[in-house]
Amino acid sequence: MSDSNLVKIPKQISSTLNSVNKTISNNKNLKLNINSNIILEKEETLNLPSISSSFDFNDLRGASDSFALKKRFHKEGLLNQLVSINPDIKEEITFLEKMRYELYGSKPYKGIAKNIHTKWLKRLNLIQAKNQSDIRDLLFFTLTKYFIDISDSKEWKKSNELLKKITNKENNQEFYNLLKALPEYLDNQNKFLEHSVNLLRLLFPKNNEEQEKDDKDTDEGPQEEDVSEQKNKEEAQANSPEENKVDEVHTPESDTDNNQSSVQGEEVDIEITDQRIEEYLQTIDSYRNLGQNYKAATSQYDEIIEAQKLCDLEELIALRKQLDDKCDIYQKQISRLANKLFRKLQSKQNRSWSFDLDEGILDTSKLTRVITNSNSSLSYKKEKEIKFEDTTVTLLIDNSGSMRGKPIMIAALTTDMIAATLEKCKIKVEILGFTTKAWKGGKTREHWLKNGKEKNPGRLNDLRHIIYKSADQNSKKSKINLGLMLKEGLLKENIDGEALLWASSRISKRPETRKILIVISDGAPVDDSTLSVNSSNYLEKHLKSTILSIEERSNIELLAIGIGHNVGQYYSKAITIHDVEELGGIMFDKIETLFT
Repeated sequence: MSDSNLVKIPKQISSTLNSVNKTISNNKNLKLNINSNIILEKEETLNLPSISSSFDFNDLRGASDSFALKKRFHKEGLLNQLVSINPDIKEEITFLEKMRYELYGSKPYKGIAKNIHTKWLKRLNLIQAKNQSDIRDLLFFTLTKYFIDISDSKEWKKSNELLKKITNKENNQEFYNLLKALPEYLDNQNKFLEHSVNLLRLLFPKNNEEQEKDDKDTDEGPQEEDVSEQKNKEEAQANSPEENKVDEVHTPESDTDNNQSSVQGEEVDIEITDQRIEEYLQTIDSYRNLGQNYKAATSQYDEIIEAQKLCDLEELIALRKQLDDKCDIYQKQISRLANKLFRKLQSKQNRSWSFDLDEGILDTSKLTRVITNSNSSLSYKKEKEIKFEDTTVTLLIDNSGSMRGKPIMIAALTTDMIAATLEKCKIKVEILGFTTKAWKGGKTREHWLKNGKEKNPGRLNDLRHIIYKSADQNSKKSKINLGLMLKEGLLKENIDGEALLWASSRISKRPETRKILIVISDGAPVDDSTLSVNSSNYLEKHLKSTILSIEERSNIELLAIGIGHNVGQYYSKAITIHDVEELGGIMFDKIETLFT
């Protein structure tokens, strides 16, 4: 879309929307920035794009109202807690929670209710436009239609046609009963989320591996102690004076929020006392040498493997086709972003000048100097070509189970386009993924059990590090490999610290002078087998230690993009997005910034 199609929002309207948001949310620090390039939610700030044919004034008001309602009636900590134990239905749980706070919060305000209603109707049209029979799309359509109808006081019957499409004879009655009861819990996020999981599990039951992962194992002695210790810590934190102080800002139904995310620098002005600076420095010092204490029970079962070796060629082709078909709705948007980035990089690469030369084109801007000072000689300039060949980029993608569905698809498509675009500019790009080979520890855990169950054994799972595209491989040849991310059963746990060490060690060996490592993740490191027999923050501490080591002791530029999770608490350069559909825009924007 050309800039001429964008409509600049007057300051008066922007100011009014900001005031409304602060009133709705009961948060005077809430800020709304309009006329930005993308939709981006960051702490207490919401960035919204200019009015255009694809984002009209109704979209603007709907997004603005939704953000304010979220800040008042939603607690991110409660959602994260439930999602962490149900990663395979993360997207569906988050969707239902959003519907809850939008419906509950908008009820007392006719204008806001109308804006939210319009927002939901547009969502219905977008889902219909995809014209797919995917069960998740049908579910999102059904739930949206249900919330629209109950907001209009319309009742559903068990024989509703939409319900018949997503249920069967065995679960239709139970699903209907659970769906009908959802509105009873609109004012209680905790109960609503628990009820939502029960509803969703009728359609997406846990498979055997996931069920085993959740079952308690009697031979894991230290597990009960760790759980008890963690529970005591959480209770102590919940009763701390600082936490109580935070609760005073919010409404009573939200008083169980976790103070979970750190403020991300430049965009929020806060006063930092000397004491807080000292505490922060001590925190950093406490992480510097943690890597020395990190270990694995054994690493003999870990693997570094090329993507094409994890399934046969025929299946890989089918998975790539599936990726292209499911991402067709995003293909044009990402292609436009890729073309825009290529033009900008080419322009930057080909149009630059060297000045104060003895020969070349006369630099007329320096003629004044010659006229005023007879001792000055004529100055010349030459156009030079900026070479990007001396740069290499690694894209490291979280391949954990919680990325399943839309997040992993858009991540795969975006990295594919970025690799092809940068390759045209002679920039080397590597695409890597990280997960584990098993859910419940695999052979590493079996090894630990056979060897006497050492206390605090360290990492207890088999690592799987995947090479989708090496830096020297042509993107056209590796394109098919990215379809592997859709392979059923591939996405399991995520041990980020060791994945970062692996990726950084690969890029550090490259001959290029400039090295950029971009991490895409949707949560903190999680491996149930490891955390059940070590301290509850064992993997998180190692991640922080690893990041500090890379940021302070290497020449690698490290950037993280968090999907629905504040990675700013780990990385000094980080962006958090709350809608995976923003990933393409964010990544291309950051790549452009890095090179221009």
